[in-house]
Formats: sequence, C-alpha cells, structure tokens
Amino acid sequence: MQDNLEILSRAIKQWIPEDRPVSQAPPAKELEQILDLGLTHEGADQATLEQAIRDYLHYNPDVSQAGFFKLLYSGQNKPALLGDWITSLSNATMHTYQVGPVATLMELELIKQWNALVGFDQGEGVMVAGGSQANLIGMMLARHKACPDYKTKGAQGKTLVAYVSDQAHYSGEKAANVLGIGTDNLISVESDEAGRMKPAALDAAIELSKAEGKTPFYVCLTAGTTVVGAYDPVAECSDVAKKHDLWLHIDGAWGGPILFSEQHRHLLANSHLADSFTWDAHKLMNVPLTAAVILVKHPGALKACCSGGGGDYLFHADENADYNLGERSIQCGRRADSLKVWLSWKAAGNKGFSDKIDYLQQIKNQCVELVEQREGLEMLAPAVYQNVLFRYRPEHMTDEAQLRDLNIAICAEMRRSGGAYIDYARFKGRTGIRLILANADVTSEHLTELVDNCQRIGRELAAK
Repeated sequence: MQDNLEILSRAIKQWIPEDRPVSQAPPAKELEQILDLGLTHEGADQATLEQAIRDYLHYNPDVSQAGFFKLLYSGQNKPALLGDWITSLSNATMHTYQVGPVATLMELELIKQWNALVGFDQGEGVMVAGGSQANLIGMMLARHKACPDYKTKGAQGKTLVAYVSDQAHYSGEKAANVLGIGTDNLISVESDEAGRMKPAALDAAIELSKAEGKTPFYVCLTAGTTVVGAYDPVAECSDVAKKHDLWLHIDGAWGGPILFSEQHRHLLANSHLADSFTWDAHKLMNVPLTAAVILVKHPGALKACCSGGGGDYLFHADENADYNLGERSIQCGRRADSLKVWLSWKAAGNKGFSDKIDYLQQIKNQCVELVEQREGLEMLAPAVYQNVLFRYRPEHMTDEAQLRDLNIAICAEMRRSGGAYIDYARFKGRTGIRLILANADVTSEHLTELVDNCQRIGRELAAK
C-alpha cells in the first residue's frame, strides 16, 4: 500500500506538469507503436508498471485545465476526487445496506436533495453508471406504466412508440434498441431554430402513431441539448403528454444543475411536471466519471419495474430491507459513487454550485459578446446555457461544405499546436466550433486568447 501511495504522490507532483498541453496524443496507429501495450505470460516489474502510468497520464487530455472545452465536463473537484480514491480503497458494492451501509445512507440523502431541486416532493431514485443508463431506465419505467405485463410476457403484439427531440442525445436510440422497442419506433420530433422541441410537432407525431395503430408511451425532453444547450419547453410538452397519457421524462444530464441557481433556474421551469429525470453529477458538478442518477416522482415505481430475482440469497427480509437499493437498479454489482458526490456537495453546499452556475453564465455571455464583435466569426445558435456554437466564416466563402471543412480544420490545428482543446458540431445543417464552458477556472483572458486563435488560424487556413 505504501508503494502505491508513493507512486500516486509522484504522479501528482511530477508526472502532470502544470505547463503541459491540454492534449498531446498522436493518431492511434502512431501511439500503438510508442506504447508497450502487450500482455505477456510473465508478469512485469514495478518500473514497467510505473512507465505505463506515466504514459497514460502524458497522453490523456488534461481535462482539469481551463483550455479543455471539448466535452460536457472539465475542471477538477478536489473533495470528489478524494472520495473517488476512498471508494476504490473500500471497494463497496451497493446492492444491499449490509455491504455498503454508509454509502447507502449517503445515496439516499443525495436522492432526497436532487428530488427537492427537481420538485419531486415524494420522489425516489437510484444512482446509475451514467446518463445513458438513466435514460434507459426512464424509458423502461414508461414501458412498465403503459404495459405492466411487458416485464413478464413481452410485447404481445403491441408496437410501442417513443418520442424525443431531433436534438436529443443518442442514448434514446440505444435505449429503444436494448428494450426491444425498435429504433424505428423512436420518433425524432422537430425542434425550432433555438433547438427546442416544438410541442405542436410532438402532438402531431403522437396523433399519427395512433392513427397507424401503434401505442405511444414515452416522451423524453432534453434540458441542455448536447450541441447548443437548449431546454425543451416543459409545461407545453407536459400538456401534450397528459393529453395522451404518456410518461414524461426529462434528460437533464447536462442542464439539470441550472436548478441550483435562483437566477437561472427559470430555464428549467416546471421540471416537477415530469415523471422521471436524469442528472449527471460527472458533468457540470465535476465529479469524477461516472456518477449519475435517475429520479422518479412515483415511490415504488423503480422496484416494480426493475426488480427480479435475488430474494433467496441477497435481498433478505431483515430490519434493513427498506434500505436495499439493489431492487431499484438494473445492476447487481454497483460502485459506491455516492461518496464522491456527497463529499463534493457537503464541501460546496448548494450555494457553491449556485455560485459556479452564475459565474459560468456570466463567462458565457462574455464569450458570446467576443464572438459577435470579431470580424469573420458568427454565432450559429442562441447560447442560453454553457454551450457556445460559432464558426469562422470568411466573406468570400459561402459553400457550406467548405465552411464545414474550414472549421473542422481550425479545431484540429488548435489541438495540434497545443492550444485549447475544442471540437466541432453540426446544427440545423451548419457546422461550427462547439465550445463547452464547464470549468469555473476559465477567465475572460482564456476566452479572449481562444477567440483570437480561432480568428487567426481561420484567416491563415482560408488564405491557403
């Protein structure tokens, strides 16, 4: 154990230099030739293992840096990182109270607090391996409400149909596949120019499915879409779902934390109207991957939908039976992710997360102003949350294919030169640079440098 602590200390102090590039991995084929990846009959010595750790840290993007703008998470949450280390040290599992007593009580407190933010007064929940699994369970809950016998007897000839925005996360398609709904029965509903689902289009899609003899059962709204950070209108879509008696789920994996902020929570107004809700703590709360939760308004719904088996040897009817979270889950072995989230929340309090949201919204507004003031740069969508989608567009260039290639090249050149790590995305037929602001260490100086570089690299590439 002491040897491992010494290695960890060297990794922190020596192997992650402060001045390292945000990203420095070469193409996969090249990196395969550099690394010693082979697993052999004889075991390796300690020096070989240490070198592997150094290589891992060297080539992995440094997501803690202010220049990491690529994904829906960045920065470093020190209390949560400590919790992640302790979780691995203890190696608890979460199917029963007996083998994860403190983690179970922490998880229940987290669920209570998450439900309070969403507005589920009597809600329940369970932590899951990520937002994709939470969305899967949300669809599964909807299926169980619409067809309780599906759990034991299968479809029995019914064709179930689910509805998501055309800007929804691709986990909806995966869920339709896994649950046997069929991906052709996942209907993408038209969004408006801001990326929000159109309630009238949702209603029309449901009516069409009914006319075709199918069984609508589930609507998934998105709170913080992946590309532009849009929030689907909850109240209007809730009216449509109630009209047709459909389960309403909100995928708030990215945008849910807006509920911490009194100043900005209006973006997710009426969240209490949903039946279930996805929240990823490993995104804007910066908890180490993975830490997510599925929240449900209706007590007992998770057990009714997800439970099955284990009663003879695992889920004993003892004094702690009500604290056995395994029957709410589709997993058996489940990591105790509650500790890292709980430590983080305990350290920051609601106010800490609220302050972070308010600061990042302020920084985002500054970023939009910078883009709008610079020659050759243009916004491609409104930025209501922490997503800023823009592009470099020279006056002489109007072809969308050329503009796409140019902006992809800007992202690649910036990464290759050791600058900020950004990515590109497509929205409504136009491709731009997608900037994600999730790190409270980002300052206006970082943004100015980023915009300067986008403009400079764009000019140089366009000139060629």
